[in-house]
Amino acid sequence: MRPNRLVVFVLAAVCLLGGLAGGPAVASTTDAAFNNATGALNVDYGSYLSKHDIVYNRPNTNPDYGLTVGNGKIGAMAWQNNGLSMQVSGVDTSQQTAFGAGLVNLATTPAMDSGYSTYQQRLSLYDGTLTTKYDNNRTVTVMGSPNSEVMGIHVEDTRSGVSNISLDLSLWDVAGLGNSGDVPNLDTWKTVSTYADSTGAGLSRGQADPQNFGYTLAATVEGAAYNAQVIDGRKVRLTITPTNSYTIWFTASSRLNAPNNNSVTQAKNALNSVKNTGYTNTLNNYRNWWHAFWEKSFVQYSNGSREADYMENVYYLSTYMIAAGGYGNYPFHFINGTFRATGDNTKWSNSYWFWNQRDVYNSFLASNHADLFEGFNRLYSRNYNALKAYTQTRYNVDGLWVPETMGWDGNARGTVNSDYTKNIWSTGAEAAYNMYLQAKYTNDNNYLRNTAYPFLREVAKFYTAKLSYDSGTGKYYVATSNSHETYWNVPNAITDLAAVRTVFPLAIQVSTELGLDSGLRPQWQRVVDNLIAYPADSNVYLPHTPPISQTRNNENVAAEIIWPYDRTGIGYPDQQKAINTWNARPFPYGNVWANDAVQAARLGLGDQTFQGMKTMLRQYQNYPNGLTSNTNGVFEYLGVHLSAMNESLLQSYNDKIRVFPAVPGDSSFVGKFSLLAKGGFLVSSEREAGEIKYVGLKSQYGNSTRVVNPWGTQEVRVRRVSDNATVLTTSAAEFALSTSANTVYVIERTAKPLSSYTSTRLTGTANQDAKSLAGTNSTLGLGSTPNPMVNNTSVTYDSNWYLTTGRGYGDYNDDTHHSNTVGATAQYTFTGTGIQYLSERNGDMGTVDVYLDNAFQATVDLRISGARQVQQTVWQKTGLSRGQHTIRVVNRSTAVGMIDAFRITP
Repeated sequence: MRPNRLVVFVLAAVCLLGGLAGGPAVASTTDAAFNNATGALNVDYGSYLSKHDIVYNRPNTNPDYGLTVGNGKIGAMAWQNNGLSMQVSGVDTSQQTAFGAGLVNLATTPAMDSGYSTYQQRLSLYDGTLTTKYDNNRTVTVMGSPNSEVMGIHVEDTRSGVSNISLDLSLWDVAGLGNSGDVPNLDTWKTVSTYADSTGAGLSRGQADPQNFGYTLAATVEGAAYNAQVIDGRKVRLTITPTNSYTIWFTASSRLNAPNNNSVTQAKNALNSVKNTGYTNTLNNYRNWWHAFWEKSFVQYSNGSREADYMENVYYLSTYMIAAGGYGNYPFHFINGTFRATGDNTKWSNSYWFWNQRDVYNSFLASNHADLFEGFNRLYSRNYNALKAYTQTRYNVDGLWVPETMGWDGNARGTVNSDYTKNIWSTGAEAAYNMYLQAKYTNDNNYLRNTAYPFLREVAKFYTAKLSYDSGTGKYYVATSNSHETYWNVPNAITDLAAVRTVFPLAIQVSTELGLDSGLRPQWQRVVDNLIAYPADSNVYLPHTPPISQTRNNENVAAEIIWPYDRTGIGYPDQQKAINTWNARPFPYGNVWANDAVQAARLGLGDQTFQGMKTMLRQYQNYPNGLTSNTNGVFEYLGVHLSAMNESLLQSYNDKIRVFPAVPGDSSFVGKFSLLAKGGFLVSSEREAGEIKYVGLKSQYGNSTRVVNPWGTQEVRVRRVSDNATVLTTSAAEFALSTSANTVYVIERTAKPLSSYTSTRLTGTANQDAKSLAGTNSTLGLGSTPNPMVNNTSVTYDSNWYLTTGRGYGDYNDDTHHSNTVGATAQYTFTGTGIQYLSERNGDMGTVDVYLDNAFQATVDLRISGARQVQQTVWQKTGLSRGQHTIRVVNRSTAVGMIDAFRITP
C-alpha cells in the first residue's frame, strides 16, 4: 500500500463552488437546443467542455496529484519538478498493466519553474492536452499522436540565457521487483537494456517475456539538435541545444503491438513517423480525434447550489481519463489504468476483477462509445476457447465458466486460489450479457451471431449442467456456490438465479432469431419455467437462502438483481420490494466499487441517486486531479459515477425508452442530454424548472421500440422531422414506435410542441480556478494560494521516523512524526517565498538541524521545562525567491525530534 500523503487544501474565497466558471445553469422554459438536422442537441462542445477543464494555478509537486493526459494507448501523470516530470504507462506494455513504463523528466537551466509572476496548468478535456504557462514566455504542452503509442511535449521558451535543456528517461530500482503482474519470468522484467544513437535514446525491459509483453520507452526531438547518451543502467538522456521552440516525442512501444514483437525497432519507427508528420499536423490530428470523441454524446447535470455542476465536471473528467487510457488491446485496469505515480507498485495486478472492471466500463454504451465498451468485452471473447477448455477440466462440463478474477489470457489462478472468488459462477453470465448488449446497442448482427450468442449458449450450458433438480417440487435450484465474494458456499445465491433468469431467455430468443441450436431450447425453457424463486422474506430480497451466512466482503449482493442484472426497476411488479432491498442493503457505499447510486437510479430514486454520487465523491475523491487515495481501487468510483448519471437521465435496459427517470426533486435542477438507447436510438431531451420540453430521437438502424410518455397521459405526437409528418398521436402512458433508419423524430406535447420554443445553442465559459463540492473535502484543481498549513504526513521520511496519531495534545491534524535516532532525515519540497517549521516542545525532546536548499540554517532546541507546548513555530525563513525550495530536518540526538507541520508563505 502506498503511504497516504494528504495535503488538505482549503480554497480561500470559494463559497460552495466558487471556482465554477460560467455559474449555475439558469432555467429557461422558453428555449430548446435540439438540432433537427443532426438529431442531437446543438452544443458548442469546445466552449462547453472548457468550463470543466482542470486548472492548477500554482505548481504541483505532489506526484499523486499529477494531472492525467493520454492518447488512448499510452498516458502519463504529470507534476512539476523543474518544469515537468511524468510517470508514463502503456495499456499493453505488461500483463494487466502491472508495471509502469518509466519516468520522463524535462529540465532546463535556469529551471522552467523559476522566476515567474503568473502560472497556470490546464488540462483541456476537449483538446486532450495538458498546457503549462509561466508568464508569457514559457509554454509546455503535452499531447499525443492518435491511434499510436506516441506522445509529445512541445516547448515554447523565449527566455534569454537558457543554457541547458535535458530530457531524461529513467526507471526506478527494479532489483526488488515483485511479481504483482503474475508474469512467467520476473527476471526479464528486472533486466533493463538501453540505447542512445542518432535516432534518440531508449530503455527496454520485458524483452524476453514469453507471453510477448514488454516494451521500449524511448524519445527523440523535433525542431532542435540534440545528443543522446546512456547515463547508467536505468537512465538515458537527450541533451537538447537550446532553442525557442522544440518538440520532444516519446513512446512506450509495446512488444505485443510491434511487428515480430520487436519493441526497439517499433519505438524508433514510431518516433520517426510522428517526427516526419510534425508537431502542428500531429496536434491537429490529435485534437480532431478528441473532438470527434466528445461529439458522440452530451450530458448536462446542473442545479442552483452548483453541487450538480461539480458532479457534471467529474462526469466529463472521468470519461476523459478512462478514454485516455482505454483504447489498447486490453482493458483499462481498474487500479493500474495508465495513470499512476507509484512506479511498479500496484495492488491486485495479477488479474482483472470483473466486478471492478464493469464499474469502469458499463457506462460507455449509453454515452455512445461502444468501441470503448468492446475493449472490455474483447478480454473475454478472445479467451473463449481457453475458458471452454478450463471449464471442461475444472467442472467436467461442456459449457463455459468465467473466473471472477481472470488474467489477460483467461487464466483462473486469481480465482481458484481465493476462497472469496473460487466458487463464483455468475461472472460468465455478466460477460455474455454485456456482449449481447453491445450487439443490441450497435445493431451488429455479425457480432451477435459470432461472439455474443456463443457466449450466451455456453454459459447456459454450464448452468444447465450445474443446477440441481428437486423432483419433489419440480424446481431447479443451486445447491452451493458463492453469492459473489460476500457469502461463501451458500444455497441459491441470488446472483446465480439472476444470471439464469438473464441468460436463458436471451439464449432462447437469439438462437431462435439465428435459427441455431433448436435442440437446446426445450431444456433451457424448462429451467426458465421451473427455476426456484429468489430468496426473500416478506419485505426484501436476500443474498441466498437463509440462514444468512457470515459476511466476507462488503457487497450489497441482493441488490444486484436491480443492476447489472436488470431484473427489476421502475414499473416492475416487484419495484417496491426492490426499493426495500436497496434501502436495507447492509453496506451502503461500502467501498470504492459500490454501485448503490446506479441501482437507486434504476429504481427511480432521484434524490438518492444525487446524494449517492455526492457520497461517493465525499468518501473517495480526495485528490484535486479527480483521483483517490483508496488502495482498493482507483477508477471504479469514477465509472460508477458515469453510469449513475447516465441512468438518472435515460434508461432503456428493458427495451423501453424512459427520459429523466431519476433526477433530483430540486426545482433548480437542469438536465439535458444526448445519449444512446438500446436498439441504436440517439435520444435527446431537456428538463428545466421541472418541465420536460420534448424528446428527440434519431433512429440509426430503423428498429422498433417502446417509449414511456414523459408527460404521463397527456396527448403527445410523434413527428418525423424530415417532412414534419405526424406518424403517431396518443395519450397512452407508453407506446410502441416503429422507425426508419437514419431518421429523426420528435416526441412532443400536442399542446406545447417543440416549435413553441426558441432555438438556442449550449455554450460555456472556460474555467479559471479550482472547484470544491459543498459539504465535502472533494476538490478539482489547485487555487493560486495554498493552505499555508502542510500536515506532517505530506513530508518524506527515512525509516527512522514514526507516525503517531490521536495524540490529543492539540497538534495540527492531531498527529506528528517523531524520531529518537541520530541522523534521521525528513524533507519536503514546496513552492513559495517562506516557510515555518512547527513542532511540539517538551522536556523529553532534543535538537534538530534545519537545512534549506541543502544549506545549513540552524540547530533548533525542542526541549523546554514546564508544560508541553504544541503547534510551536520553532524555525522560520522569509524573503525567499519565488519558486521551488526544499527544507530538510535532521535529528541530532537520542531524545525526541519531531515534525508537526509546515506553514508555507506563497
